[in-house]
Amino acid sequence: MAQLRHESELLPQRLNTEPPVFRGCSLSEILTLACIFSALMIPVCIVLLSMVGYALMGVGIGVLLAMAGTVVGATFLQKKKRGRPIGYYRLQILLLLDKLGIRKMDLTKRSGKWVIGRSHYEQ
Repeated sequence: MAQLRHESELLPQRLNTEPPVFRGCSLSEILTLACIFSALMIPVCIVLLSMVGYALMGVGIGVLLAMAGTVVGATFLQKKKRGRPIGYYRLQILLLLDKLGIRKMDLTKRSGKWVIGRSHYEQ
């Protein structure tokens, strides 16, 4: 009976998230990986193989490399997400972008003792 209660508590959380489709990644994550790797691999392969006269073959090899990169990226995300709460790795990426100065994040990153200013006693 206790296990039934535990499963019912997790049900709303599972309903509000995208289901995993491939290697623990949701469809939007897989599409994002595929777009990133396609945007990187296909132009590079076209340029490199057009120098030797095989530009069309560069498209095919670029697509194959993009697919392989998507599988490798999904495996990496699967290992990164294991045992973490939902959205953990997205927060880590945003923190890295904030640290590099690429994107500002409205998150307080301070550790220590906080005083809320509502207490009526002096320390």
